Amino acid sequence: MEDSLKDIFISKLEEKYGNWNKITSKFGTASFGVISKELSISSSQFSKLISGTATEGMYQRSIENIDRLIQGESIRKELEQVILEKEALQKELQDSRPKKTPVWVPLVIGFIVMLSLGILANYLIHNGSSSSGQVQDLSIHPLAPFFDLDYNTNSNSPYVDPIEAQEYCPCSAYEGVWSLAKPYKLPIPGNRKPGLYYLAKSADVRMKCSHFDTLNIGKGRVLMAYEYLVNEIWIDTRFNPISPTYFDMEKKEFTPKFDSLNFERNPNFKKVATIYSFFVDKFEIREGLIYRKGEHNGRYASEINEELADKYEIDIKYLLEYVIGDMTTTHCDPAINIFCDPNSLREKESIMNFSCIYTIGSENLGIGGGYPYQKGYRLERQNYMDNLTCKCDD
Repeated sequence: MEDSLKDIFISKLEEKYGNWNKITSKFGTASFGVISKELSISSSQFSKLISGTATEGMYQRSIENIDRLIQGESIRKELEQVILEKEALQKELQDSRPKKTPVWVPLVIGFIVMLSLGILANYLIHNGSSSSGQVQDLSIHPLAPFFDLDYNTNSNSPYVDPIEAQEYCPCSAYEGVWSLAKPYKLPIPGNRKPGLYYLAKSADVRMKCSHFDTLNIGKGRVLMAYEYLVNEIWIDTRFNPISPTYFDMEKKEFTPKFDSLNFERNPNFKKVATIYSFFVDKFEIREGLIYRKGEHNGRYASEINEELADKYEIDIKYLLEYVIGDMTTTHCDPAINIFCDPNSLREKESIMNFSCIYTIGSENLGIGGGYPYQKGYRLERQNYMDNLTCKCDD
């Protein structure tokens, strides 16, 4: 990692909290634990940032978070100053005009205060400190308060205790935060006209060891995962059929033109809605394979473009219940377990990749088969990184 990013990170911390005292491990009067909590990162991440071993993305996100904290503090100070000036102005008017204050004076004062409050509210909604916990951000995993707390908070972590890590090997190595390795897209059948598509945009996943070996495959071999997905529905305004432009009927695979298709950059495609979904997954870690079983736990549509939905006769509720809902019956082959040695797992690099076939229930979509796609999970933040002693043949 370039020293410049680490230096910028340190200087930003000193700007926000005060000088770094390496003896007491504090910036000003703020401890590392307090700072990592305000930045919404784990203590291990903070240690990486301080030592210079964090990734470029970790530095950039943390620097942006500090800038937001600094900006928020600046806005709050400005608001306090406005309130003080307002009170001083009121007192001056009362002293100089003991009789009747013109009706426009309180209106102007009220406007200034409301404008300042509006600026502050807008900042808190879009950039506010996550430590306040007052604003619900749809991009944040719903279970983040349970999984992502700092190590020194008064809480009981869902993850395996470090003293049990060897006992629950290899699954203890998989515990932590995973993401969707790569977005994927699929055609949505069942609409009145062709050209409707589903875009799997992102997945924020928390994985933990299961303490119940109900499958009798061995302790430390079962993972529970809580998957929060953000997906989108797009419409091709030209109503082009999927085949032959985007799907080869003979090979039963998508064409290179479909693989390179970018909805956001193509003016013929319009976004109809954003879909938020929640899944509970069960992963079974075998010697050579990793099996996944997902259970749908609800979804809803947001940011719906009603004008587009009406114009192109798109029934969002129907799609949610009967079309996208049928994706839960999609068949996925087990992933090849390339992490037979759990110590080979690496943050930002390790991926579990599942090859899947999408069908609608027992139907074959009229193409003599299903639509193939790849769903991969990337390890973003590993909870337990120390050496594990279980072997591949354990």
